[in-house]
Amino acid sequence: MTKRKKDIPSILALAAVLLGLAVAAFADGMIVPIRPEIRVRGHWAVKYHHVKVTVRDQVASVHIDQEFVNTGSGMIEVEYLFPVPPDAAIDSMTLMVDGKEFAAKLLNADEARRIYEDIVRRKKDPALLEYAGFGLYRTRAFPLEPGKPCRVVVTYKSVCRKDGQLVEVWYPLNTEKFSAKPIDDVEVQADIKTAADITAVYSPSHDLKVERKDPRHVIATYHAKDTLPTTDFQLYYKAADEKVAATLLTWQPEERKDGYFMMLVSPSPRADNRAVVAKDVVVVLDRSGSMSGKKIDQAKEALTQIVRNLNREDRFNILTYSDDVELLFDRLVEAKEDRIREAADRIDRIEATGGTNIHVALLTAMKMLPPRSDKESRRPAYILFITDGKPTVGTRDEGEILKAARRANDCAARIFSFGVGYDVNVRLLDKLSDENGGKSGYVKPSEPVETKITSLYNKIKNPVMTALKVEIEGLRLRDMYPRELGDLFEGDQIVVVGRYFGEDASRLPSRESGVYHAQLVVRGTYEGKERAFEYPVTIRPAGRDTAYGFVEKLWAIRRVGFLLDEVQLHGKSQEVIDEIIRLSKTYGIMTPYTSFLADETTALARPTEVRRLGLDEAEKLADRTSGAAGHMDAAARYEMKKAAQVPAPAATEPGDVAGTAMIGNRSKEAYEQNQRESVVNVQQVGNQAMYRRGQVWVAANASHLDAEKDKDKIQVVNRFSDEYFKLVQANTTEENQMLATQREGEEILIALRGQAYLIR
Repeated sequence: MTKRKKDIPSILALAAVLLGLAVAAFADGMIVPIRPEIRVRGHWAVKYHHVKVTVRDQVASVHIDQEFVNTGSGMIEVEYLFPVPPDAAIDSMTLMVDGKEFAAKLLNADEARRIYEDIVRRKKDPALLEYAGFGLYRTRAFPLEPGKPCRVVVTYKSVCRKDGQLVEVWYPLNTEKFSAKPIDDVEVQADIKTAADITAVYSPSHDLKVERKDPRHVIATYHAKDTLPTTDFQLYYKAADEKVAATLLTWQPEERKDGYFMMLVSPSPRADNRAVVAKDVVVVLDRSGSMSGKKIDQAKEALTQIVRNLNREDRFNILTYSDDVELLFDRLVEAKEDRIREAADRIDRIEATGGTNIHVALLTAMKMLPPRSDKESRRPAYILFITDGKPTVGTRDEGEILKAARRANDCAARIFSFGVGYDVNVRLLDKLSDENGGKSGYVKPSEPVETKITSLYNKIKNPVMTALKVEIEGLRLRDMYPRELGDLFEGDQIVVVGRYFGEDASRLPSRESGVYHAQLVVRGTYEGKERAFEYPVTIRPAGRDTAYGFVEKLWAIRRVGFLLDEVQLHGKSQEVIDEIIRLSKTYGIMTPYTSFLADETTALARPTEVRRLGLDEAEKLADRTSGAAGHMDAAARYEMKKAAQVPAPAATEPGDVAGTAMIGNRSKEAYEQNQRESVVNVQQVGNQAMYRRGQVWVAANASHLDAEKDKDKIQVVNRFSDEYFKLVQANTTEENQMLATQREGEEILIALRGQAYLIR
């Protein structure tokens, strides 16, 4: 990865919230030195960045408190620029620098474009190109003294845009990645109150701590220390008084091509005991000799917590197995106080000894549960299956164990498998859960067993709606992930992504130009009865609401996870390998399996060579069924299959190119320490990837070209020339964001409107 020189400044973001669903991209405020010889990227270090966004009746009041310092040796005079995206509605804005107010003048898009392009020309730095076409707030100049902290406070109001009942809260953090060093403390807090229940809170960009003060008041917080933010903060919420809430986001990148969708399904925050379904739970615990010591003690603690947290109407049993199988009770028992005390006492006496008879343990557990034909079988049934090893006693053949489990599961139990430590057969556990409607998870040797097990149980403690299915009337859905939605639990939010046939949308009724209307239907068992909840939704064709473009990439991540599962569970096939490579190359999805795409020696324009590398990696993946490598592979696939956010670019050091955050780990040490690894030589801009090959960054849409062999197909354009700025004016925001990444001495090979260009 190429380092920036130490005397090249970085952008300082001051910023404001720009809340617009119809905006293609967003901008942040920034400091620009007045002296022409000093580039936009200055000697700035951000000390802290605290943001409070208060949303009331769709109006956001924003308060930004930030401290930064000039790390250079001399005083620099700067001005503050605040790019304003098209259609953004800012009511008022105040900028305070060390307690002194600076007025900001609003310029229209044409005036702003001239200023942006003038700065880019004078400073020979394309950093501002992504804002071409935006409006602009501009302040008068003020000085920054070297080494002296400068506190900046920005306040303003803005109207949050709505799409039906979905409201977006957005805050720009992206330009903070150019800070001269990691920021000590970053916090963005959204305090939201509404007139209806807040049924959905979702961020495609950040993991949030969501605190519900009451059904109509939510505080969502992103907080990080010693970090370089590389993506903007984005949050969506829905306010509606519904028993079960559902939201639809759609994105169609081009006309006559398939669209992408995301559904958010969640129960009402007011779900009461009538909506919570009584359930049957059987915990199956491995007590073989290898579980002795700390593992069995932690597992026993988890079991004790589970039985003490059962609902009064639930039924349960606990089964332990080694060479043979032992039941705590001879049948399912109700979760009454005396049974819970008895179970806790018997759990305390469990000892670890003997082999591992997985086959008989599974069959015995399923016999505990009533078949679907019984009236009682209307209860959802869950089996928590815990093991730290492979089958060593009785039937040991993986295929026979799985076949017998499928045949015996006439109770339709959902099986959640836990592999404890590295000596487990991940393929067996993955298949067991996949074929029986559950999920598999793995506990590292260094992790506490009870935390993982009780965490899962707490999530499935209160079923509200079971056996969910979804449809959009008038649209044919395909490639939906997860394939089976399963059950909806109290406090849960199911995120579903998929594709729909593009031609279907144009046949839907339209009550306004270019926007189509449909009904989203969620079916399942609710309060003991089959129910269907319907929601009016809009389907927007190509070119509309580009803020939802992340749905396409999120779908691609989940599909790669699904396809890698297919390789691991069923072996490699050329068709599957080709699809994994295509998706990974297009979207820059870096996993331990696909990281060969980042190798500068990999010729992206030679599909035969790339396929060979993919097949080699598939061979390794299919063979890794146990050990640390198998454990790490399973964790990576699980992360992709449940992905609710697109991984942010990884800025490893100040001034470095923001590489791509890997999904999963290659390093056992990093995996055990929960560290995110980064893949250099790959950048992600919007939904497209860029790959470094020598001094050239190759955009994914031009990766089929060989810079030497295909010279006659490539048009050369010099940076900062008149022709260059003509391209800038014709480009989309995302295309200009790609040009804005170019550094001194680098070239970009990119396709724009059907023509390949080499920008040098």
